[in-house]
Amino acid sequence: MARRVNLDAMIPREDFAIKEEETAIDLFKDFPITHLSPDSPYLKLLRKPDFQRETNHWSPEQVATFIASFLDNEVIPSLILWKSPGFIFVLDGGHRLSALRAWVEDDYGDRSISLNFYGNEIPKDQKKIAARTRKLIEERVGRYTTLKGIVGSKVANLDTKRANTLFTRSLTLQWVQGSADVAETSFFKINSQGTPLDDVETMLIRNRRKPIAISARAILRAGTGNAYWSSFEESRKVIVEELSKQLYASFFEPEVDIPLKTLDVPLGGSVSPVDALSLLIEYLTIAGTTQSQGTRSIERYSDDASGEETIEVLKAALRIVQRMTGNSESSLGLHPAVYFYNERGKYSRFLFLGMAALLSERLRNNDNHFFKKFTSARENMEKFLMENKSLIGILLQNMGKGNRVAKMRDLFAFLVAESVNRLVLPEEAISQLGLRGRIIDVNTTQTGPTKFSDDDKSQIFIKKALANALTCTVCGGKLDPNKSVSYDHLTRVRDGGIGHPSNGDLVHPYCNTGVKN
Repeated sequence: MARRVNLDAMIPREDFAIKEEETAIDLFKDFPITHLSPDSPYLKLLRKPDFQRETNHWSPEQVATFIASFLDNEVIPSLILWKSPGFIFVLDGGHRLSALRAWVEDDYGDRSISLNFYGNEIPKDQKKIAARTRKLIEERVGRYTTLKGIVGSKVANLDTKRANTLFTRSLTLQWVQGSADVAETSFFKINSQGTPLDDVETMLIRNRRKPIAISARAILRAGTGNAYWSSFEESRKVIVEELSKQLYASFFEPEVDIPLKTLDVPLGGSVSPVDALSLLIEYLTIAGTTQSQGTRSIERYSDDASGEETIEVLKAALRIVQRMTGNSESSLGLHPAVYFYNERGKYSRFLFLGMAALLSERLRNNDNHFFKKFTSARENMEKFLMENKSLIGILLQNMGKGNRVAKMRDLFAFLVAESVNRLVLPEEAISQLGLRGRIIDVNTTQTGPTKFSDDDKSQIFIKKALANALTCTVCGGKLDPNKSVSYDHLTRVRDGGIGHPSNGDLVHPYCNTGVKN
């Protein structure tokens, strides 16, 4: 579940280099909260750089503490602004200003401004964290409208003291002066201090106009939020948003709670911004690998001014996803809980990316025989994966991070090759991956706390639910009917079979078309 408040809608983004007519803006010396009121001309001019990371790195406690600090006249670091010809850019202090505006508007990622920003598509976890933030702030400081209403009251208490501070204190300012290049350089220097940008965020900023960066950000928000693709012509913008919405649904829906109480889990794990962006960048790199150019990292792409290459990246990503899941005829209907989650219900990006790498490789080679062999091996392969989830986790821990995706690709390839007529032994998998050691069962302990943890509950559920999950009668593999299922005629139509429940069965789409037929 998300633990950070999404305030990204509070200050819109703009391109530093956008050509605008000069607007007369004095370099004012401080920033009162009235600059954030809905009718303020300063608010209308306020922007974040288009490459700025999402404003979602504060917890509810941090938001509440900051607002209390503002009202209690405590020391708050200066905002750092830059004046472009047409806008006022926030180089440092985006979270501070966004938290104050969220308080003014009573919108912590779930009300009108955020709904409009995200096209009315607000994830369940975002709504939960917003409600928690609102409750916490109302307990600690009260609503903005409440304090505004008692300004000037003669009753001496903490609320009236804070209300009287509300419109008398301001945030201090510093201004960066110079060109857009100077402002961008200043941004990077500022963000190497305090809470620095992580490697993924830095990479995205440096490569923000590359098709992989645009695609990853578009998918993460299902084609809503800030439109990093806004410079594309209208028809291409529509295609980017439609493909992104499809990919988001395949990767990140449904949202699930912990402990797990359903096997309907998302293909790409949780939609936490940094983890999900990192996963998407790696996945898009795999999907974009071609016979002629090989694997192209994000840096090897050219900037995409037209949107044509971004659309190609998204289409390539969708082709592999549709082999994994969905109801297209080529869909293997992989059950995420079998293939990509460990025994405690935790998502493994390396298993997912390893499978993506294997499928991408076989599709590039037009290896149709592989997919038929996959189906023949599937029942035994899935038994191995379900019985050895903890072992696979241990193997991953004993690999270098840079090797894990390739090793998981090799593990899946080995299981497909060897599981057609038999169950693979755990020792064989260890050897195949180039590791040595004995298998020790670490789950046999009978001592510990008397209550089940959330991980324990998820583990109990997954073991029981997978054992009783629906099974495809063609291949013997587990079915994921919420995402991928085909209705099969037991007696074929061409042999006189009718469309009646007595003549129907549930199978994987590929088993019904690519194998049975």
